[in-house]
Amino acid sequence: MGISPIIFVLVVLSAALAFEAAVAMLRSRGAVDQARSRRRLRTLASSLQAEDSQADVSLLRGDRVERSSLDHWIAQLPFASKVSLTLYRAGMTLPLKRFLAISVVFGILGLIAAAAFLPVPGSELIGLGAGFLPYLRALRMAAKRTAAFEAQFSDALDLLIRALRAGHSFSVGLQMVGEELPDPVGCEFALMADEIQLGKEVRAALANLAHRINAPDLPFFVVAVTMQQETGSNLAEVLHNLSSLIRERFKLYGKVRSLTAMGRGTANMLAIWPGVMVGALYLTNKDYIRPLWETDSGHTMMMISAVMISIGYLMCRKMATIEV
Repeated sequence: MGISPIIFVLVVLSAALAFEAAVAMLRSRGAVDQARSRRRLRTLASSLQAEDSQADVSLLRGDRVERSSLDHWIAQLPFASKVSLTLYRAGMTLPLKRFLAISVVFGILGLIAAAAFLPVPGSELIGLGAGFLPYLRALRMAAKRTAAFEAQFSDALDLLIRALRAGHSFSVGLQMVGEELPDPVGCEFALMADEIQLGKEVRAALANLAHRINAPDLPFFVVAVTMQQETGSNLAEVLHNLSSLIRERFKLYGKVRSLTAMGRGTANMLAIWPGVMVGALYLTNKDYIRPLWETDSGHTMMMISAVMISIGYLMCRKMATIEV
């Protein structure tokens, strides 16, 4: 069966763009050096200010970035700010327009693959769903980066406490944390120190930090420092108590994760096992499993099974998730 020239060209172009997208995403994860990555994240952070911050964010840019009309148009999209924040939290230095282009390429490839290899009603929608894979990857990377920030947060507080007890100011202590500790906590504290040194109020800088990083322990730090700025209490002692509390909570969280590992494993098994069985039956007895996608009743069974598997997976994950 011949292939339409237009479809052939689309497949070739999509494959080339997908390869370039994969290379760009791999580079954004860590191929660039740390200093360059920090400069890029600082540039991205200048556009991720909290709603109550009115400072001139252009002062925080390491370099001036000329924005084209396409950039301005993309910034007006309703989901642009949320996607940009997710990319920053993931530590991805990929520009928003390139990330959206990657998502479109994945959607086109998924659509072509679904039309060619998945003769099921509604397969086009399933194929277009591949366009959300880059965003799901960014969400996963953001969760990992947030977890790394939480793991380093107590060490950052200890270093800040020692700097305060040695007689340094709060902004100098933040700068020391940014220079001594690795990313992500080092990058975020250095950025907050730069904001304060450039004239932004401490409260606004803390609000920006809480806006950029969605860590559960961070609001306690923000409240503690904000209260100290208003009441003039001993900040080193307050942060020492907070650091001890965070360490104990982190230990408890590790114990809870070890106790709920079986529930998460059950959820993963529920999601994977039906596909494994279908693949095994297809390899051993194709005629037995073929009616599953060649008949209307088989299509109905597949859709019902997919819904029930999804419900079971979500229920198991919900039972295995305990907030600490």
